[in-house]
Amino acid sequence: MTWTLRVEMSVAGRSDLRRVIGVPRDSPSYWAVEAYRLSLGIEPEGPWDEDVDESVPLIDLDPWRREPQRVSIAGIADAIDVVVTGPFEARMGEPRVTIIEAGSAMANDENASLGWQVRRPTYRGEHVALELAQRYGLVQPLFDSSLAEGLDTGLQASAQLASLCESLTPVRRLAFLAHIEASGVLDTATPDPAVMASATASLREFIAQLGTDGVPQDGMQGWVPRAFATTVAGTLGWPAVAPPDLPDPADALVMLARRTKAIRRFRGRIVATNVGRALAAGELAAFPRIVEVVKDNGKTGLFSSGHSRSITLALLAVADGSAATFDQIPELVALGETAVEGSRHEPCRTLEWSPRSMGDARRKLKPEDRSTARRVVEDLCAVSLPERFGVITPAMRVIASAALR
Repeated sequence: MTWTLRVEMSVAGRSDLRRVIGVPRDSPSYWAVEAYRLSLGIEPEGPWDEDVDESVPLIDLDPWRREPQRVSIAGIADAIDVVVTGPFEARMGEPRVTIIEAGSAMANDENASLGWQVRRPTYRGEHVALELAQRYGLVQPLFDSSLAEGLDTGLQASAQLASLCESLTPVRRLAFLAHIEASGVLDTATPDPAVMASATASLREFIAQLGTDGVPQDGMQGWVPRAFATTVAGTLGWPAVAPPDLPDPADALVMLARRTKAIRRFRGRIVATNVGRALAAGELAAFPRIVEVVKDNGKTGLFSSGHSRSITLALLAVADGSAATFDQIPELVALGETAVEGSRHEPCRTLEWSPRSMGDARRKLKPEDRSTARRVVEDLCAVSLPERFGVITPAMRVIASAALR
């Protein structure tokens, strides 16, 4: 039989700081404190060693002690009232540590303008429950993953975002999950046909000017002559030279045509493929090809299905609307990398039967070249609208979202 205690923690006059926390009867007192801090959007702090001897526990978890206790927790309040009740029977498969009741929502107006990388997360019970279950495991003698089927991050549709989520500290992870949920990045609704058509406008113009006979191969590089690509870019109203911090318009357009397989070399000429001709006819079937181009460009390694973390962060900045312009992407990528860097200093403190300990969640994080995020800019600039080269459009955001799935 397994027993649990209920630890009510509250601060006078602050209903938003009230929590009722369920912990195992034989757990160390800092488990309740960690759960309390985590539920308030503050990184947990406590002894790293599970076998630490707490000769003077922060909270007396003796269930027979009926009188209230008062403790001080840095960063929250100097006087927190604590009442321990129980024991109560715990059912197999339930999280060992859980938030049973939470007070009113915490006012978070001062953090409203901050990104998920630094903002204190608003309390969301399902996210906190998942984090605590991952951290302390479920009520059972040995871990059985089938009991945790109802506990998930909601990121199964995106291996890239799931990997990024696992590399964060607990509070950053809560903020990240709330951000993904609120932004709708992983929504699977079919894009508006007008949005998809706008994404192929540049390629349609390129194929239209290529015509049925194509153009002679460039004598040096063997692909599209520079003069032809520059003419097409000019027809689209794009600049003749690369704007600051953006790719060359003509080069970006040719690279997109090649990678979507809209063109090929044939007997010394560059001609349109069936895909290219379908594009010229206005068919929308080419839109998924553009998504695949952006998606594949982020893969690392010859046979790897993984993605560069910097590219994932760059795609996310476009997909969720954080980046209003392309020149904001490097800063947003740097913020995301900084959030990940913080997890390197957090020791692995999950129990041996917790879900996170059963996977490869604590794989070593390698520093990345953040300039790789420029690939995202190069890909997306190639689908710019006429007269608006390098301006982020709804189609670009849809492509970035789809590339994360």
